[in-house]
Amino acid sequence: MHGISLPERATSRPPASRGLAKRLAIFGAAAALAVVPSLALAPAAFAAGEFSVTSPAAGDTNVAQAGPGLTGFTGTNLNAGDTVQVYYTAADGTVNTPAIFGGVQVDGDGNWNAIANFGALAPGQTLVNVTVKELKDNEAGTVVATLPPYAFTFKDAPVPGDPFAVTSPEQLSTVDTATPVFKGTGTPGATVEIQYTGRAGNQDSAGKTTVKADKTWSITTDFSDLEPGGGTVETDGIRVLTYQTDADGNELPGADRQAIVFYFATAPVPLIPLSLTLDPTSTTVSNTALTGIAFTATGFSPAESLTLLIKDPTGTVVVLPGADTAAQLFADAKDGSAKGAIILAANAPVGDYTVALTGDRSARVATGTFTVVADPTPTPTPTPTPTTPANGGGSGSGGSGSGSSGTGSLANTGLDASGIGALAGGFLLVGAGVVFAFRRKANA
Repeated sequence: MHGISLPERATSRPPASRGLAKRLAIFGAAAALAVVPSLALAPAAFAAGEFSVTSPAAGDTNVAQAGPGLTGFTGTNLNAGDTVQVYYTAADGTVNTPAIFGGVQVDGDGNWNAIANFGALAPGQTLVNVTVKELKDNEAGTVVATLPPYAFTFKDAPVPGDPFAVTSPEQLSTVDTATPVFKGTGTPGATVEIQYTGRAGNQDSAGKTTVKADKTWSITTDFSDLEPGGGTVETDGIRVLTYQTDADGNELPGADRQAIVFYFATAPVPLIPLSLTLDPTSTTVSNTALTGIAFTATGFSPAESLTLLIKDPTGTVVVLPGADTAAQLFADAKDGSAKGAIILAANAPVGDYTVALTGDRSARVATGTFTVVADPTPTPTPTPTPTTPANGGGSGSGGSGSGSSGTGSLANTGLDASGIGALAGGFLLVGAGVVFAFRRKANA
């Protein structure tokens, strides 16, 4: 071989050393076989690394809120079984005020997230100083790691400098008008709306307005869609929600909805008189199965479901054809009226029936009665008796031609017998005259 020559590698060793090396090599291989399976069967652990926060980060500005005072925190390398807490200083000076109340979500790699609530900040405050800690998820909350304090800035103050509030009417007060004026304070330019539960459970608006530059607002309300008779002390009053939104309808951070309960001295929508009219009030068995009993009702809550219950003369609930024990229908959506017809079976028993129509939401009940009588027994048509004419009698003298009565009366043709005889005699005379004249002319 040409070129640079290298010293040959030693390949021989003393026999004893060679035997020892062989034994060590075998032992090492066995040890490796024993260790590798144990590593393969070890439970999965979160990725190694230091516990950290990724957002919001130190110095972040314009941090958004998921809701009034709420923002999300995320981070990495949270140990299995541990949790996280964020601390800040509240408006009343309380340090180490906890911000996480709903627990922490964590994946298999130790990435975590949570929602923090900063609702106890001072009004108008946007800069927040926080301390984030990793804790054992036990009763003692043993601290595992504490990150250095840092600060970030909200885009909007979690607690507005212009607090939203309703100043009138007061909670549980009574108003003596059907259109009470609501007043309060808020953020200039924001929209304030009042909502309440109207007829048929619908969410209705009692009015809306814009907060003025002086941070005040007022709304003359309209509760005309309230349940008839509702809103008084006897009906547990009315609960309204008043809330503040921006121009796009989004609720402003920190502007919690205001719930107000108050009472009307007189219901703004009076009750409609309750009535149930049945027509006819008495009919036959046959007619109840054909045309039935028409009913008209008033006084129910608009669009509420109604239950019609009928009992027969024995007090048994009548099962109407095609219905269960009680028929379901609905009151008119505008005036709460209802109408229909009660059709009974063809074999309905006779007697007095009671009718009850109940409003399932208003609990108002209208009642009435009607009577079913037996069908009249038909009168049989008499069978006519045949009459046989008698043979004509008469004396036969003078051609009188008497009939069964012997009077000889003829059918009335407009001329009696004497008139006919005179007429016949006249024809004979004329005939005789004609014959006579004819003969005289021939002799001449």
